[in-house]
Amino acid sequence: MTLRFALLGDPVRHSISPAMHRAAFDVLGLDAEYVARRTAPDEVGPVMRSADLAGGNVTLPHKLRAARGLTRPSAAVRATGACNCWWRRADGELAGDNTDVGGLRIALTRLGFQPRGARVLLLGAGGAARAAVQAFLEGGVSSVEVLNRTTARARALRDRALAHATGADHPTDADRAADANRATDAGYAANADRAVDAVRVVAAPHPGAMYDLVLNSTSLGLSPADPLPLDLDRGADGVRFGAAFDMVYAAGGTAWTRHARALGIRAMGGLEMLVGQAALSLERWFPDRAAPFEAMREAAVAELAMRPGSGPAARSETPRQRRER
Repeated sequence: MTLRFALLGDPVRHSISPAMHRAAFDVLGLDAEYVARRTAPDEVGPVMRSADLAGGNVTLPHKLRAARGLTRPSAAVRATGACNCWWRRADGELAGDNTDVGGLRIALTRLGFQPRGARVLLLGAGGAARAAVQAFLEGGVSSVEVLNRTTARARALRDRALAHATGADHPTDADRAADANRATDAGYAANADRAVDAVRVVAAPHPGAMYDLVLNSTSLGLSPADPLPLDLDRGADGVRFGAAFDMVYAAGGTAWTRHARALGIRAMGGLEMLVGQAALSLERWFPDRAAPFEAMREAAVAELAMRPGSGPAARSETPRQRRER
């Protein structure tokens, strides 16, 4: 019997996720299919519970709503309040995870970033930033400074992360036993004390600071007319950056990653994170299989290159760029 998986979101027409998962199913010889399904907010729960789907992914703007529809949320879902991957268990209950957390870790490893003891500047405080904060806390960073246009939202992000890390919303023992990603819980608990001081809200980069990583989790860069999320040429205040990661991705790189590289800062766009979270999602659905990461990445790159505006002559002015977080 063919197993059916779907990406739920609005819009989803742009998504390259079907190409990645179809490539993986082919490599693994799985009788499965994956489609993008435009879904209205009130349809999310019913679609996830529908008998014709074995599982799937969730993208903007439904990740918070999807988390509320789970009966077996993972530690990452409980920490972030967001679900981007779900599947139906043998007993019929819906389990879910936030594989954006692990997907970001995979991407940052490929960038060469080592989180232990690092100082991070995080731009933005939305759903993508929630996953980033959890990945950083698990990795043992020294600090995450959150810079957002709306200070109240940045504080809400900090408060949620700290509430989870310090035990205000820890799961019960029964929840832990049923957790689809049990190892993550131990990581959160081990980092709880340090998390109290690690996540800070700032109004600007600290003058003279050396940040090991600056990460853009905002939507700036989705439109060619957008300003840069942050000017990394900080001659006036002496701020330096070891690396830059943009959750937006584009054929040929985003304007911000090109800006970083021009300044000698190693940089990476969000495609690696997208592939990483997709690979982890597949391993949640098929726990006895290892996701073919490189095949999925090749399919993603090929699909992105075929999109309008992705040719070499158009890259510098109208890059095709999306963020599925």
